[in-house]
Amino acid sequence: MAVCGSCGMPLARDEGAGTEADGIRSVNCCAYCYRNGAYTEPDLTREQAAERYAPMMASNPGMPVERAKEMVQQYLLMLLRWRRQEQ
Repeated sequence: MAVCGSCGMPLARDEGAGTEADGIRSVNCCAYCYRNGAYTEPDLTREQAAERYAPMMASNPGMPVERAKEMVQQYLLMLLRWRRQEQ
């Protein structure tokens, strides 16, 4: 299953896909992260994204938020948006 190249959300249905500048559905990102050929939050850093997504992961019983942040930061490096920034 494909995942959003920015947040990692599964791209299971076309209606959840973002759009390119020409209106065609993106095959790489979800509608929450990417619209009209641009990221919805172009200045979002990987660290800020990890801060945002870590509490969801930390909701697993017994996972400290700091450990979740570390895991999310590593996961984000595998996604298209964040790999490009690291290059």
